Amino acid sequence: MKIVQSFWSGNQKEFTNNYGWFNYKYNWMSWILSCHQLVKYHKDVELYTDQFGYDILIKKLQLPYTKVHVVHDKLNHYHKDLWAIAKIKTFQLQKEPFLHVDGDVFVWESLTEKFKDSNLVTQNLEITTHFYEVGWNIIYPKLTFIPEELKDYHNNRNNYACNMGIFGGTNLNFIQEFTRKSIEFVDENKLNFDEINILNFNIFFEQLFFHGFATQRKEKIDYLFTETPKDNEYKGFGDFHKVPNRTYLHLLGEYKRNATVCKFMEVYVMKYYPESYSKLSKMINYLGKNATEIDFLTTEKVNHLITSYKEELINNKLNIEHFLLKRDLYNEGLPILFDAFLTKKLNFEIVLIEGFEKKTHTENNNTVDYLEINELNCIPRIYPLDPIDKIMLHELEKSINYYEFIIRCKEYFDGDGFEECKEYLSLINNRLRKYIVMKIVHVFTF
Repeated sequence: MKIVQSFWSGNQKEFTNNYGWFNYKYNWMSWILSCHQLVKYHKDVELYTDQFGYDILIKKLQLPYTKVHVVHDKLNHYHKDLWAIAKIKTFQLQKEPFLHVDGDVFVWESLTEKFKDSNLVTQNLEITTHFYEVGWNIIYPKLTFIPEELKDYHNNRNNYACNMGIFGGTNLNFIQEFTRKSIEFVDENKLNFDEINILNFNIFFEQLFFHGFATQRKEKIDYLFTETPKDNEYKGFGDFHKVPNRTYLHLLGEYKRNATVCKFMEVYVMKYYPESYSKLSKMINYLGKNATEIDFLTTEKVNHLITSYKEELINNKLNIEHFLLKRDLYNEGLPILFDAFLTKKLNFEIVLIEGFEKKTHTENNNTVDYLEINELNCIPRIYPLDPIDKIMLHELEKSINYYEFIIRCKEYFDGDGFEECKEYLSLINNRLRKYIVMKIVHVFTF
């Protein structure tokens, strides 16, 4: 079973097209990370793309796909917003068992080992909400043709869809039939595209239609996740601070428009794929007159920056040169290391680091204290402070070891029983973990 991915520009040959991301650079970073992680865990990873995608992803970024097919310029007669049509066409082109993985999906384990014998595979079953219903009620009156397989959804007898962050299987005959009918659904309604929301239409001829098509034919579907969330309740799919313990992320929907999540992805790419990151940064700096992306990273340079930063932490002498860069690189993976310290019952040093300002906002006679945390080439993050934060940050004004910190903070809290002690430790540890994720605290051992 091989892995395939698909890229189609919609005949929009603009490097700065954001494709729904917070900023266009994160679209390209997503492809860097998705490809590298797939290649790390799978033998065969192929890309189906148009010429523009080939020029950027292969010629310039030199992503390590094992095979590349430049075939999707044939789709340029379709509306530019029909992003799912390239996926459907890529499914249709497969002649052997496969898994298609979206370019905003990242894995830390093999997918093909799990599903090499599966009839059909998708990420998960989902419950469609009012968002889908409103979209469909606006679209369907304008359609010339509605497939039989969508009638149950249309008549409110079925409100399920399949999230297709991954899709594939061994039943190629069924997949051929599904893709032919899906493309027919699109083609029969092409004359109506000026009257409907094309972006919303994608989910109906892909995710909803597939579920209806498979259900009507009683085909067995295996899911990566057995949970069935509502379409607007995907939790944890952008939790970079939990990898590699969390082995699958999918920056669907709001995740790709969230600056904080995008920044976590960027730092991961910086640290583990610095050469690819620098290639992209050089492209951005060349095209943007005022661009200041970091374009000098190599694996050796990253290791040097992390090592020198830890020495600065130990000596309590942080060097301002490339401070935010060094902070970010050191911080990646630190939440997992923090948990390892706790599990092993190690004592460790806690340092409140620079890079943020304490501010106050007053509105309608309500005053809120918060931290504004600086980010490298991105908007600052905001962290509201509550009374517990103020106590803990006060005790962290000077470097302190963990056990001493626990004792000092305990003086502010009541309760001496075993359960109260467990709750106290859980509270403190959860806050410390949050501070690490927010990049205001670092931990280390000598």
